[in-house]
Amino acid sequence: MDKIKGTVLRVFAKDVNTDEIISGKYKYDELDIKKLAVHTFEAIDSKFYEGAKKVKNPILIASENFGCGSSREQAPWVIKACNVSCIIANSFARIFYRNGFNIGIPLVECKDISKRVSQGDKLEIDFSAGIIKNLTKNETYEFKPIPEFMQKLLDAGGLMPYLLKNNGFGE
Repeated sequence: MDKIKGTVLRVFAKDVNTDEIISGKYKYDELDIKKLAVHTFEAIDSKFYEGAKKVKNPILIASENFGCGSSREQAPWVIKACNVSCIIANSFARIFYRNGFNIGIPLVECKDISKRVSQGDKLEIDFSAGIIKNLTKNETYEFKPIPEFMQKLLDAGGLMPYLLKNNGFGE
């Protein structure tokens, strides 16, 4: 995965936790991620799921500590099931960050991104170069490029597809 283009669907405040991403009242009774996805962010934005379906390659922007809280993988899974192509945040909770790569959704840490980007902006993200181009505002933001191994996880579609492809081992 070298580059993606998409539209900013939503800009979130700091400390969005995994229970705000997918409420605990759903994650124990339903195992089908597509059915759970209908409830993604419903406590914050009841129209999130419908909005995500109307945007080509939706991108989420967040302030600090996105995905804090529990380590359950349902949180990044439901975001991926909403067809979100990338999440860019000032910072991520570490477990959420790793779970995102494990399921094959790219996560980018970019300083002050939540103050620079607005809902509806068109972005192009170059993962190898560490560059985000805001095509709407004609601005460029730098981030530390995703490490090569993490890129390989994304290219494979996540950790499990990577391990299956490589017979349980790296290259």
